[in-house]
Amino acid sequence: MGAGVAGMTAALVLAKNGVKVAVVDKNSRQKQSFGECVHGTIQPILSELNLFEQFCRDGHFELQGYEVDWDREGRYERNLIASPYGTGWILNRERFDNSLFRAALAAGVDFFWNTRLIDIGRDNNKWQLQLKSTERVFPNTNQKQYLTASYIVDATGRARVLTRKLNIAEKKADALMACCTYLHHDGSGLMGKQTAVIKSSPNGWWYLAPFSQTMATLCFFTDNDLAMPKSHSALLHQANELTYLNPYLAQCDLEKTTEFKAISSYSSCVASCVGEGWIAIGDAACSYDPLSSYGITSAMGSAYYGATAIVQAMTQEQDSLAQYQQLMHEQFLTYVIDKNKEYQRVTHYDTDFWKRRQY
Repeated sequence: MGAGVAGMTAALVLAKNGVKVAVVDKNSRQKQSFGECVHGTIQPILSELNLFEQFCRDGHFELQGYEVDWDREGRYERNLIASPYGTGWILNRERFDNSLFRAALAAGVDFFWNTRLIDIGRDNNKWQLQLKSTERVFPNTNQKQYLTASYIVDATGRARVLTRKLNIAEKKADALMACCTYLHHDGSGLMGKQTAVIKSSPNGWWYLAPFSQTMATLCFFTDNDLAMPKSHSALLHQANELTYLNPYLAQCDLEKTTEFKAISSYSSCVASCVGEGWIAIGDAACSYDPLSSYGITSAMGSAYYGATAIVQAMTQEQDSLAQYQQLMHEQFLTYVIDKNKEYQRVTHYDTDFWKRRQY
C-alpha cells in the first residue's frame, strides 16, 4: 500500500527475491514531490539495488553544504565533511521517483494507480483486500476488485492507511506542517551555489534549495494551529520579508503550474511496526522532521530491511520481523534525542512554536 519511495523500494526488493508484488496507490503515477537533501550515506543502498549508476546519470545536484541562520550564533556556513560516499545531493524528485518506478516495473511489480483500499479481512493466514479504482483497470463495472496476499506492507506515509485500520496506536511528537512551492531561478548569484538554505523565524523555519539549473524548492515549516501561507504568492511574499532570504529570492519567480501544498511533516512512530502478516515501513512506521534530512534515506533503509525481513520470515526465520521492529524503534529514539537538541538551541524567539520545543 503506497507507491512512494518506501513502497517502491520494498516492492523492488521483494520482486528481486522472487515474490509476486502488487503496489496500490490512491494517486496517479504523476505525483508532485518536492526536492530535498540526502547525505552520502544513501549510496550503499542505491548500490545494493543496482540504482546508483542511474542515480549519477540523473544529474542530482551535489550538496556542498548549508547556509544557516538558526540560533543566536547568527549566520554561518555548515560545510559537509565528505564521507566515503561523498557529501550528499539535493534530489530532483521527479527523476529519482521515476528511476525507482522503472526498476520496480522491470522486476515484475504490478501497479494499481488511483486505487483505494476499501476493506480488509483475514482468513487461513491470507489477507483479502477489497480495492476500488477511479480508473478502468478492473473488468467489473463498479471498478471493485479483490486481491489475496500473504503480507501487506503499509507504505502510505503518515496517512497509515493499514495500521489505522488495524487500530495500531501511534505517538506524535509535534504538529509540524510544511507549506511548499517550486521556484524558477536563472542560476545566477546565490542560487548558483549548490547549497541548501535554512532559516529560523518567529513562527517556524524556512528551507530553500536549488535542485536543478532552473528550479528550486521553497518550504516554510510551522505547526498546524499557527498562521501559515495559503498560496504560492503568499509563501513567496512571506519569504521575501526576511532579510536573510531576500538576496537568494532576487533571482526567483513562482512556478505556478504545480499545486501549492501544505504537507504533514510531524515526527511520529507507531507502537508496533509488524504484526501477523503485515509490516509498516517508511513514514508509516516512523516519520521524521525534514530538518534531520532523514526522510528519503530512512524510507529506503526501512523498506530494504523490512522487505528483507518478510523474505526471511517466508523461509521460517521468524525472528527477522522482531529484529526489524527493534531496529526501527531504536533508530527513532536516537533521532528524537538529536532533534530535540537541535530545536532547543533556538532561544531567541518568544513564540508558541519555539516554546513548545524547549523541553
